[in-house]
Amino acid sequence: MVTTFQTEERRAAALINDALEELGYGRREFDMRAIPFAGVWGTSASVSYQIATELVTAEAAAELEGLSKKEAKRRTQELVRQRAQAIAEQVAERLRAADGFASVEAVNGYINIGFDTNRFSNEVVHAVLTTGEDYGRGEPKTDRVMVEYSQPNTHKAFHVGHLRNVCLGNALSRIMKFAGFDVLQANYIGDIGLHVIKTLWCYQRFHQGEEPPRAQRGRWLGEIYTEADQRLNYRQDVVDLLNDLARNDATFREAVDRMMKELWREHKVGEDVAYLLGQIANAREIKTDAFYDDETIKKFWPIVGKQLTTSLEAVRENPPQPAAEGEPQPFTAADYEERLERWRRLGEHLDWWPHVPEWQREVRQTFQLWEKKDPAFVQLWEETKAWSMEEFHRIYDQLDVHFDVWFYESEVEEPGRQIVQELLERGIAEISDGLPVVKIDEKLGLEKETYRTLPILRSDGTTLYSTKDLALTKMKFEQYHVDRSIWVVDVRQSLYFQQIFKIMELWGFEQAEKCYHLSYETVMLPTGAMSSRSGNVVLYEDIAARVLQRAREIIDEKNPSLPDEVKDRIANDVGLGSMKYGMLMRDNNRVLVFDIEEALSFEGHAAPYIQYAHARACRILEKVDQIPTEGLTFTDLTTEEINLIQQVAIFPSEVERAAAEYKPLVIANYVYELAKRFNDFYRACPVLQAEEPQRSARLALVAAARQTLANGLGLLGIAAPETM
Repeated sequence: MVTTFQTEERRAAALINDALEELGYGRREFDMRAIPFAGVWGTSASVSYQIATELVTAEAAAELEGLSKKEAKRRTQELVRQRAQAIAEQVAERLRAADGFASVEAVNGYINIGFDTNRFSNEVVHAVLTTGEDYGRGEPKTDRVMVEYSQPNTHKAFHVGHLRNVCLGNALSRIMKFAGFDVLQANYIGDIGLHVIKTLWCYQRFHQGEEPPRAQRGRWLGEIYTEADQRLNYRQDVVDLLNDLARNDATFREAVDRMMKELWREHKVGEDVAYLLGQIANAREIKTDAFYDDETIKKFWPIVGKQLTTSLEAVRENPPQPAAEGEPQPFTAADYEERLERWRRLGEHLDWWPHVPEWQREVRQTFQLWEKKDPAFVQLWEETKAWSMEEFHRIYDQLDVHFDVWFYESEVEEPGRQIVQELLERGIAEISDGLPVVKIDEKLGLEKETYRTLPILRSDGTTLYSTKDLALTKMKFEQYHVDRSIWVVDVRQSLYFQQIFKIMELWGFEQAEKCYHLSYETVMLPTGAMSSRSGNVVLYEDIAARVLQRAREIIDEKNPSLPDEVKDRIANDVGLGSMKYGMLMRDNNRVLVFDIEEALSFEGHAAPYIQYAHARACRILEKVDQIPTEGLTFTDLTTEEINLIQQVAIFPSEVERAAAEYKPLVIANYVYELAKRFNDFYRACPVLQAEEPQRSARLALVAAARQTLANGLGLLGIAAPETM
């Protein structure tokens, strides 16, 4: 859909290029953006700055010679501003001769073009009301796009961190499809790997025959995974705590040194414990083999706890003074409390210490059962995998998320091995130190280290993530005929995906140029970071239950007269919407702190605020029998009306921008700004009480805003309630 606003923007851009060509600057690629001033409807171009920067860089070298770096930068900026304004004035002078623009001005180096608000208001509102749910939809594109997202691991719990991935991928898929692309939504399930082997080992070793209630089986498997990881890493966790204390707290080291000397003098410790205390006192690294025998840990552990408790009490009585800037800061009471809690948690399982090497051997043996496809083990894997998948499907149904294609890690293991062989035969991969690897920089002829070297199979023939991702990507290109492939995966995998893309390029796949990694940062709660291994992960179902409960409480407070079934429906829309918007309202490359009360705000930057604007528009329109669409007269528009119409008008271009940049944040910000402008209009402009023809025009504008809010929220996967 090309709107009147877009048509005028394109006409303005073409006329600017004609002027630039006439002035000898040549035609340029540049963006047009809405003028960011209240009550002004039009478009703006900053191309004058682009040209001015080029000219000043080429011409000002002599003038800048001898200036300090700071002065040279300041003078350069000044010259660019002056030249940009001069160019903008030249262009504006030529554009004023064109018909159809209300105004053309050169302001601070920008070319600002104002539109005839009365004429275009009618056209914009009419376009929204006649196209309805299709308002903003793009023309069909030729590219087939696959968006791969969610990618949960079976045998692990689905936690709140997974929610950001799901929301980003689902929103991007909806946006791309609405923009006109042929979109396939794909999910790649991590149904095999070391995490699965650990979980099944722990299940067989300690929980054989147990089975929780059906609705809790996915969660229960996640708890077993956490237990497995804690058992297998127990020794390392113990020495990590000790080394943390030894490295980071001089006060603790000094206290341990005094304690060690006193205990040694009184013959209360043997050489084994004295040695370990000495390592801490001298800030030397302790390794797991530093414990002489399995009894040493039992004698040593209480001494560490006693000193931690003593240190905590001392710090509470006399808080330490902050160290000088750049120096290590002394431990606070909170630091000691956190480490004392770790000491207590680890101390509950001192009996695990002697068994860790044996358990680690058993895990390796269990991995071989999978490699050999032992029938009994495969049967157990299939049964427990089904438990996880049942939970995943229940969550996706609640979130209204649907996939066209399901990939499974277990299904691309063997194709991955075959691909490794093919890459070796073609000379793309080679054997290095016993490993099949691709030396990407060398193959691309790069002298500077950029993509490095990627191993693509273990020396024992077992697969890596790269083995399977190469097979999966080939499958996307060949079986699903994908032109663009987008992966929604956390930011820590950025280099890895660049490596995969470059290997596909070396392999000869043209689609590799259109591969894109939509990265995102982690999700935290106000209480801090989460970790599956430490067991403090917040499960999706727990956070969803809390959000839905709180949403229902808020609806009860705001609209107590509604029937219960209506309250439940609204609470569901508001609660799920608040979670989704909470995951989309921040830049995906920034750490996100999800706060329930903030997410459920009816006043701030949150879904309920936007949903309430939609419901408010519905409440106005339900009081009229028919919404006028023809013969509307927009005259003497207020600032609030112009701002609202302008925001409605740019929706199609914002959809295009969000799709082009793979950025759902564009739409998240857009609907928030639209809700703000509608609320400003609602407060300043009477609708039902207005006289004709203003009343009909404002009713139509309310209907256009309502439709655009619903369309925008729909792209984010968020409901637009009619009542709240």
